[in-house]
Amino acid sequence: MNYLIDLNIIFDYYNNKRRELFPSSVKVIEELLKNNNYNIYISSSSIDNLEFIKAQELKKTFGFVSKIVLEEFIKEIFSKFKIAKTPSYLEIDYKDIEDSQVIASARAVNAKLITRDSRILETYTDIAITAEYFLENQEKKSIDFANLKKQYFMYEPELEIEIDKVLNNSSYIMGNAVQELEESLQEFTGVKHAITCSSGTDALLLAMMALDIKPGDEIITTPFTFIATAETIAFLGAKPVFVDIDEKTYNIDSSKIEEKITSKTKAIIPVSLYGQPADIDAIQAIADKYNLKVIIDGAQSFGATYKGRSDSNLGDMSTTSFFPAKPLGCFGDGGAVFTNDDELATKMKSLRVHGQSKRYHHKYIGMGGRMDTLQCAIVDVKLQHYKKDLALRQEVATKYTKALQRKNLILPFVDENMTSAWAQYSVRVKSRDEVQTKLKEAGIPTAVHYPMPLHLQEAFEYLNYKKGDFPISEKVSQEIMSLPMNPYVRDDEIEYISERLEESCSA
Repeated sequence: MNYLIDLNIIFDYYNNKRRELFPSSVKVIEELLKNNNYNIYISSSSIDNLEFIKAQELKKTFGFVSKIVLEEFIKEIFSKFKIAKTPSYLEIDYKDIEDSQVIASARAVNAKLITRDSRILETYTDIAITAEYFLENQEKKSIDFANLKKQYFMYEPELEIEIDKVLNNSSYIMGNAVQELEESLQEFTGVKHAITCSSGTDALLLAMMALDIKPGDEIITTPFTFIATAETIAFLGAKPVFVDIDEKTYNIDSSKIEEKITSKTKAIIPVSLYGQPADIDAIQAIADKYNLKVIIDGAQSFGATYKGRSDSNLGDMSTTSFFPAKPLGCFGDGGAVFTNDDELATKMKSLRVHGQSKRYHHKYIGMGGRMDTLQCAIVDVKLQHYKKDLALRQEVATKYTKALQRKNLILPFVDENMTSAWAQYSVRVKSRDEVQTKLKEAGIPTAVHYPMPLHLQEAFEYLNYKKGDFPISEKVSQEIMSLPMNPYVRDDEIEYISERLEESCSA
């Protein structure tokens, strides 16, 4: 949550006489500073006023203004508070231009303004609150599911530099940041080629188009996944052939694949669901036996490992998504395909630019599948911090598992040969709808990934599957529930979620 502190509250905090008169101002800043889940701002428009008022205060107290004391005061302000820029597009209220600037700064960072100014409180009821209001309501929990804002503010200075580079160069399509990100991804994964593209969905399309998947071909995959996995198969006119999942990992059950292979089968697409790779050795052995290709759908698992190897360095090709809520996300849509095959890489690079071999010369029927320069620059910044983020996700998952032991739940299972990127922390509960309702009332968001297996979706009715064909997928879809998962879930939040979840499940 973001809060912008008005000047009156700041000076209540730093002036001894005013500390006594306005104890709520003191307490609100103390509470905000000790809780790392809050982003605390002052408006850039307030800095000069802040310095002027402090100088007047020093002069009144000591008879002169100590430059050293004044500089130390401003330095402390900068160390405790972020600066919210006053945007150039602010709407000026000519009754009080200073108020307009402060309000515009708060809106720019999506913050509540904490103030004692009665005019602001009366005029801007949607954004302005008192210190007393904050203190009375802070006990009401509101947990962020993915906490994308916190990550943005943590990396904001680096992101701004790289975004400004792109804007200043104005090379928005296939600019330098595209190749720079691809090289960074290759180094991170150990894969020879990383080909960025417009989304995780288009990554799957590019991979299959590179293999010349055509109408009538069959591709084996799981029904317990996001629709893009099978949707892209169908989009190319091929047939998705579903195989049920393993009940512990929720990934495709490798022991059931071979019986689904026909003369039309061209590839297998295992999904690394919730961040954990599938049983790749067994799947690859089957593929080798029948001369099939393996495409890893790693939309949720970038950074996961299988027997020490990157999830992106498995199969003939591996794909991922940089959708904002993914473990490594951009500020829009983006994705990538990874391969060690030179010919496939060259072909996919052509396919993503409408099949061009050179400008306006087209070797293939392709697509507009480029990841734009701005998104590449953003992901490259976040990639530099990603190992730390993965470690924090693992810590959160470990703490969840410890806190939720002996509860009436089925907890996530991660094979000893694998690590998970922990895109989700998903548990299984009975009476899921009731549990979700109670958790929502307690300020705890949840999600269901996924409530209906693909073989029961209306879009795939033409495949003639029926209820009961994939019993494990159907069972899990009725019980699965994802809890808030991001690198910044705090210990007290995990404890709170655990307690509320136990109450909800036992009621």
